[in-house]
Amino acid sequence: MHRTALAVALALLALPAVAAEPDPQLQVPEMTRDEAVAYLGEHDLALTGSNLVGPILNGDAETVEALLSAGVDVNDLSDLPKPAMRIAVQPCAAKRLSTEQILTTIEVLLAHGAQVNEPPGAVLTPLVTAAQWCPAPVLRRLVKAGAEIDYKTNLGHSALSMAFLMKNYDAAEALIDAGARLSSEAAAKLLEGKENDAKRVELVKKAQSR
Repeated sequence: MHRTALAVALALLALPAVAAEPDPQLQVPEMTRDEAVAYLGEHDLALTGSNLVGPILNGDAETVEALLSAGVDVNDLSDLPKPAMRIAVQPCAAKRLSTEQILTTIEVLLAHGAQVNEPPGAVLTPLVTAAQWCPAPVLRRLVKAGAEIDYKTNLGHSALSMAFLMKNYDAAEALIDAGARLSSEAAAKLLEGKENDAKRVELVKKAQSR
């Protein structure tokens, strides 16, 4: 290979992974900085990270877009109770937002560089949180955006094991299809006293195949 071509290839390998394109059916808001500033003025919103929390939890993607386009740093935790992407998947638990609303908010966050992974030792990650309650499309989107499938929390939980523990089998299947696997020991623990749960048995078996 020509040295110039080799250098280009190596440079491309060094670039961070780019999040997959959003579902074209989603209506993802986009604003210029001027439009965002005008929006915040009309809604009497200060340019602070703490003002992201409510809109994220309520599926108000337009306000999230305005705050981020106006200058709020989506990864600045000094003004957020937890990482923005982890906040974005919380509404799955209450089931008060549609999957489309949650995915749209996630797309806005991703467009502004929101991190889908957290440092080693984190109690939870967006994917582990989503595995507990979110539908499969949310799990698939996080994985496409680069979420670490095999990450284990400081308590030893992976996203897949958490999906099984919470009986979120749709999420478990999405993770298995994406490559998540169980060790023989973990599989045995998940099947203790659950041998009559056909779906669980089927998925645990699938998660052990190579």
